[in-house]
Amino acid sequence: MKKIELETPIDEMSEADLRETFSQVMDAHEENITAYSELEETAGKATEYAEHIEDLESDLEAARAYFSEKASTVTNIDQELLAQRFSMGELVEMTGRADEAAEARFSEEQEATEQEADEGAVDEPETVFADKPQKSPAFSSDALESRKEAARARLSSVGGISL
Repeated sequence: MKKIELETPIDEMSEADLRETFSQVMDAHEENITAYSELEETAGKATEYAEHIEDLESDLEAARAYFSEKASTVTNIDQELLAQRFSMGELVEMTGRADEAAEARFSEEQEATEQEADEGAVDEPETVFADKPQKSPAFSSDALESRKEAARARLSSVGGISL
């Protein structure tokens, strides 16, 4: 910003000096307006950056909470203490170890489940209802007379029934 100072008092200036001084004041004023606009623009960007930084800091805190929670499963240390004492890089490394441990447990559980399934398959074979043989006599709907004859033959063998 330009500062405007008069070396001679206004009463002692001639009309030409006053016009020249007025021109200088107006030029300085225009430069001040331009500088002020640039300053406002910079302040606006600074506000924008500050908001962006706040967003990033909240994202960082959420990430720190997530990684410290995962790391606490491996280290058995409180997650708040982990978040305070360790850097993000260290927390990510601990989380990697937690993921490896979980993967190892999952693999062991899968192997145990597969082994139990293999042992169960040897002891008891699975059967489906459709695979079982039919126990009733096979009749067709076309031979109604033959079914009646077969039923009479079976009932005649039962004592006390007469047809």
